[in-house]
Order: sequence, then structure tokens, then C-alpha cells
Amino acid sequence: MIFIVTALMIEAAPIIEHYKLKKDMTIHAYPVYKNSEITLIISGVGKVKSAMAAVYLLSNYKFTVKDILLNIGFCGSSSNKFELGSLLAAHKITDMDTGKDYYPDIFAGSNIPKVALCCYSKLLKKEALDTDKDIFCDMESAGIMEVSQKFTYAHQVIILKIISDFLKPENLNKDILQGYIKKNLTYIKQVIEELIQLNNNFDEFSLEEEEKLLNYISKNLRFTTAMKQLLFKEIKKAKIRGLEPLKVLEPFMKINVNSKLEGKNIFEQINEKFKKRLV
Repeated sequence: MIFIVTALMIEAAPIIEHYKLKKDMTIHAYPVYKNSEITLIISGVGKVKSAMAAVYLLSNYKFTVKDILLNIGFCGSSSNKFELGSLLAAHKITDMDTGKDYYPDIFAGSNIPKVALCCYSKLLKKEALDTDKDIFCDMESAGIMEVSQKFTYAHQVIILKIISDFLKPENLNKDILQGYIKKNLTYIKQVIEELIQLNNNFDEFSLEEEEKLLNYISKNLRFTTAMKQLLFKEIKKAKIRGLEPLKVLEPFMKINVNSKLEGKNIFEQINEKFKKRLV
């Protein structure tokens, strides 16, 4: 099952129409639309509401390792690096109230730009920014990610955002916004299909052997916890795609280093080998 959370009907309507979803009249807590493969819920605006709606969905349906939790919605951007209506995938989400970071595994949508997303509790306007960095912001993603840590694996959740404005939210037009969603439905469908294929393979393998070898190598090469986590993500990605990550790791078993800098250099070599195999 594909579980989709949108904040607003304006985001949901093109998806409901495209997939011919029907409203579940037995549910009164939220607007919920379904077919045999997709269940969509409209949460309302804000990370608390999105989290509550996601919990409602995932606790009322049997969520398995083959299911997907997808948040689709609009985001603002502080720069014109991407044009309005561009579809983005978040590889990092920061809760701007707590400073907490979340890192979904992105194994699908290779042709979709990946960005760091800032989740605010209030609408952000350009004049309120105190940085020159490119900012992409929404109001729901942190709520989805917090729930996903309790119910899902990192590879089962994906945050897709469409740029609605350059931090000028007062100038939004409903028809134009729905047009942005419709324009990206083909890409959204591709992401869903890729995730279904990947997740169908997920429960068919164990990572015990790979994790044991990674722990051994990480100790010898003085990898930080973050470096080890990044490599484990690449191992998981390779295994899901039917590759053999042990063949990448084994040549590094007998290497020892004398400094963290040496370890970092070897980490980059291993990471690059994984990326080349996944292209």
C-alpha cells in the first residue's frame, strides 16, 4: 500500500483525480481517499497536524516493510536555482523549532533534484531571512519524519515537494498550484513504482554479514559514527538493487590507518566504489 499525506485539498485533488481515489465515507476524523493500492489523507497545515494524520493512517492500517509513506506538498524557496513548479526530493529535513535533523534514504527518483528542507511552524517570508544560503521550506515534513521513525524504515518514507513560490506566499494562485501538481504526476508515479519494486525485495535478504564486516572495517579505519551510517546506507541500497556489497568491502579488511585523515580518504574511496556500482 502507498500511504500519501498532503496538507491541503489543493495538493490532493490532482492525485485523487489521477488515481481515481474514492472518499472513504466511514472515516470522519480526516478526509481519506482510497483505491486498492493507495490511501491518501489530508492532514491540515503544520507538522503537528501532519504527524497526527500519519499516525492515524499507520495505526489504522497494517503497515508492512513493503509499504511506502509519501508526503507530497508545496514548499517555498529563497532562490531561483529551480523554477516555480519544480519537483524536489528531500535528503535531509531540519525541524527549525528543535534543530533536529532527519535523513530519509532516497533510493528512487534519480532524476529529481535532492535538497535539504527546513520545516518551519509558521510561513516564512523572504524579508524574514537572515541568511544568504538557498533555503527550501515547508511546514509538514518534520512531523512526517518524526512519525516515520516509529513506524517505518528510512527507505520507506520519501518527502516530495513542489516549489510554489519564492517566499512570497501571499501571491499564490489555486489554478497555477494545481497545474504544478498535475505537471509532476508522471515523475511522482515513477518514484512510487521504483519504491514498490525496491520494497518488494527488502524482506528477502539479511544485512547481518555486511553489518559485521562494516563494524570491523570502521574500527580499523577510524570511521566516525556518521561515516559508518552513510556507508551502511550505501550497503543497503546496493543490496536492495541486487548487488553484492561484500565485494566492495572485503578489499579493505586488512587495511589499518594511523590518523582520522587517512581513514577519511579511504572512506571516500569506498563510498565512490558504491556509487559507481549503483549508477
